[in-house]
Amino acid sequence: MNQDVNKNQSIFFNNIELLCKIGVYEHERKNPQRVIVNLKLILSNEVSPKNDKIDETLNYDIIYKKIKDISSSQHFNLVETLANQIFKYLQSLNKISDLTVSVSKPDIYQDCKEVGYEISSFKN
Repeated sequence: MNQDVNKNQSIFFNNIELLCKIGVYEHERKNPQRVIVNLKLILSNEVSPKNDKIDETLNYDIIYKKIKDISSSQHFNLVETLANQIFKYLQSLNKISDLTVSVSKPDIYQDCKEVGYEISSFKN
């Protein structure tokens, strides 16, 4: 029996903490704010690291650097805009079949751990 049938491979990033120029209110525009980025990337069936070579999989170092580049590229009014830019970049990669991106702001309310936005290509 082929062990590769019906397997799901994913790469995930949990709680990437970045300083980002984000927000619509005057007090948010004065200083960069902390944002938390989480990613779940389902790899396409063609990705199969059989020979222990980086080019056989998705190099997460490239993704990490691109997320940092996107988040520092401009002032974002909305977390939705930042999440959508990250989503569009990841969606353009051939080795990803499905993905989820969430961006949250952990310092908005004292009695709430995070407020954020999530976008996903997964079917419900």
